[in-house]
Amino acid sequence: MSRPGWRIDDVLARTELADLLDQLAEPAMFATRGRRWHCPLPDHDDHHASVTIHTDHRGHQRWRCWSGDNNHRGDAIDLVSVTQRLDRVNALDWLAARNGMIPDVPLPPVARREPVVRQTAEASLDPCVIRYVEACEKILWRPTGRPVLDWLHGRGFDDDLLRANRVGCDPGRHMMQRQRGLAYGGSIGAVFPALNEQGDVHYVQTRYLNPGSGPKYDNPSAALATNPRLAWTKSVGGDTSGRLVVCEGIPDALTAAGLGLSSVGTLGSQACDQASADRVAAHASNRGLTVSLVNDNDDAGRSWRDQWLHRFEANGMTAMTVEPPEPNLDLNAWALSSAQPLSIA
Repeated sequence: MSRPGWRIDDVLARTELADLLDQLAEPAMFATRGRRWHCPLPDHDDHHASVTIHTDHRGHQRWRCWSGDNNHRGDAIDLVSVTQRLDRVNALDWLAARNGMIPDVPLPPVARREPVVRQTAEASLDPCVIRYVEACEKILWRPTGRPVLDWLHGRGFDDDLLRANRVGCDPGRHMMQRQRGLAYGGSIGAVFPALNEQGDVHYVQTRYLNPGSGPKYDNPSAALATNPRLAWTKSVGGDTSGRLVVCEGIPDALTAAGLGLSSVGTLGSQACDQASADRVAAHASNRGLTVSLVNDNDDAGRSWRDQWLHRFEANGMTAMTVEPPEPNLDLNAWALSSAQPLSIA
């Protein structure tokens, strides 16, 4: 006899993963943030109930044990496989039978589950941050802003790109008063607004041209603005590549935007949290984009890349990775050093 030709998507859509975990794993007695289960893998003695579930960008429910290795995860079929010691084909049959599915007997359609995107706390943004961005944006195109404009041109950013992304010049505190908590303004600097997906300013970073012994970048205080972890850019001329580039920092994201690509830069070493990865995955999925991760060519850059790949896997998502060819190059430096037009898509 031939085996039933079950459609995996249909079987998964008819399976409530939480109920299946209740049946095949040990639910936590108490959980303060959502439901949890002990790891179902027989060789993992999971004392603290480390398994959670989420819905990925394809609408599939997935489980993961956060105290196990990267193999302690999967969908409902994987769960049946590890607990019933079945291969995926027989696990699919087992799951279909559990759902009351009979070969050649149609069942009512089921609604597709929508991805669950973890939301960060509501970001705070003091109006003085917007006023600072607007003032610096105007100064860039005046004689006072010429040193910063020349520096930005030297980084490969043309005027259309700079205007589209509202880049500005902070002339320093001796020339421009500012509210306490904004960039200190010890010297002249380039001002990089962090835009959200709609193109609105929701954060800002100031990059001092001559930082001396101080930090290169200055951010507003937490009382004035919440770091959104992600800074989206506007490409000039429209993107037809079908790809979203994720890179480290706003200058690299602007470099990608200058190549005509949709791009987003991460802000800070802690930018790769699951909420940020969920936002990027949802944005790419909603627009039919594939994702490229462009990391710096150093150990820290490769660690950043691996963290993002790990987070994307939790969404059932894959990404292409790109690394500049020479040590210590980031995307912007790579574009400036390359004799040929850069292609990262």
